[in-house]
Amino acid sequence: MVGSAPLLDARDIRKAYGGAVALRGASLSVARGEIHALLGENGAGKSTLIKCIAGTPPPDGGTVLVDGRPLAANHGPAEAFAAGLAFIHQESTLIDDLTVEENIAIVEGYPRRFGLIDWGAVRERARGALAALGVSIDPSAKIAELPIAARTTVAIARALALSAQLLVLDEPTASLGAKDVAALFSALRRISAQGGAIVFVSHRLDEVYDLCDRLTVLRDGANVGTASPRDLSRRDLVRMICGHDVSFVRKARASEVGAAVLEARGLEGETVAPLDFSVQAGEIVGFTGLSDAGHYELGQMLFGLAPILAGGATLDGRPFAPRSPREAMRANVGYVPPDRNVEGLARELTLTENLFLNPDPKTPAMGGRAWLDGAREAVEAGRLLRQFGVRPPIPDAFVSTLSGGNAQKVLLARWLSGEAHLLVVNDVSVGVDIGAREDIYAAIRQAAKAGAAVLILTSDFEEIENLCSRAFVLLRGVLRVELTGDDVTVASISAALAGDPSPAAPLLYPSALS
Repeated sequence: MVGSAPLLDARDIRKAYGGAVALRGASLSVARGEIHALLGENGAGKSTLIKCIAGTPPPDGGTVLVDGRPLAANHGPAEAFAAGLAFIHQESTLIDDLTVEENIAIVEGYPRRFGLIDWGAVRERARGALAALGVSIDPSAKIAELPIAARTTVAIARALALSAQLLVLDEPTASLGAKDVAALFSALRRISAQGGAIVFVSHRLDEVYDLCDRLTVLRDGANVGTASPRDLSRRDLVRMICGHDVSFVRKARASEVGAAVLEARGLEGETVAPLDFSVQAGEIVGFTGLSDAGHYELGQMLFGLAPILAGGATLDGRPFAPRSPREAMRANVGYVPPDRNVEGLARELTLTENLFLNPDPKTPAMGGRAWLDGAREAVEAGRLLRQFGVRPPIPDAFVSTLSGGNAQKVLLARWLSGEAHLLVVNDVSVGVDIGAREDIYAAIRQAAKAGAAVLILTSDFEEIENLCSRAFVLLRGVLRVELTGDDVTVASISAALAGDPSPAAPLLYPSALS
């Protein structure tokens, strides 16, 4: 059905906030049965275009047509919903204190029996919506109790429950593991096969090539072009998005790394089987697997957020078993959490305040004293923002005004401006565009070059390939393989998880996988 008359046709959309122009006549046309990617760097106008189509707020100019019928110039969310449009934005609209079934019923409506809410029917509807995505989540669980991946899945299920003609997904896979992404893609393909249309926003180009029929690229609030992924090489697409080629830096060789910074023997947690590994100064090592692999808990253990149940570790040759983040920081460990907005940054504080949330008398901002030197802090904040390429580099700006990529740079700058000997980084490129991602990767590589040992924890296999000279692949907490050098590839990681480890990376603990 792809190629029929547009179901959604947004033409010449313009939007400005004060003196800042966000959209300069952007357009987006999506046919029935089509999965259409909307791409661009952070700040290119993707989210603004989606919000204008949704009427939150309406555009300053242009026309939005749904199935050939124009929406009112000042249309709001109710009109967009009535026209058959459903939206999932980057910022979740789920209510944490309500259950899964209640969050779905809020938009779908509460079925009633004898004038009262039929809770059995509410629960069955929720189960049906989740089953459409191929997932099993307890409908009675509170949203606040769910992990990030499950919350994203519920938000998507709630949108699908509306039976919308067009579903707009803004970074839906940002917090999902490979298994959850595969289930979501299967559901989206079923929707498109039945004539529904999907707008898919993602910074992960492998997802675009795997899922989408066509793509539209925005830059600086205007269209760069629309094409089929099949007609574009990855290099050509990156050039469309960034406006220039993106270079890739080679990984450090074993001969370029120093002494062991972290050594673990039999290290065990609630979801992590006993692990033996080491990370050397100047080395970037990855731990990866599906979302339930246990690699995220490993990061929590090393930062004092989760208990070490057995085994032990040394850091710089000294026993290391942090019982709190404070103890980990005193041992010169830095930690970038998987959700920067909830666990990493104070969004309503300024960039300067976020940079120095964990002040250390040894940092330049403290001037070597136990109290803050305000003048030195302002100078140091400006230097760090420029060094890490934060745009705009305004120390007094609030973090909530930054794009995802620039917010992540602020979080990294906080840790890399100190003396972290071990840097533990979770999902560093979630919600980050290609250009900002390369800036972040460059900062991590520079930290390693300066002598830090870096642990990358992610289910993004492409990120492991791009950054790591060694990688440990986990399956349900058990070490599956260790990959090194040129064997650290997406293909090798996928093969290991599928039960086909490469000869260069022998299977470890085979009995635990049966």
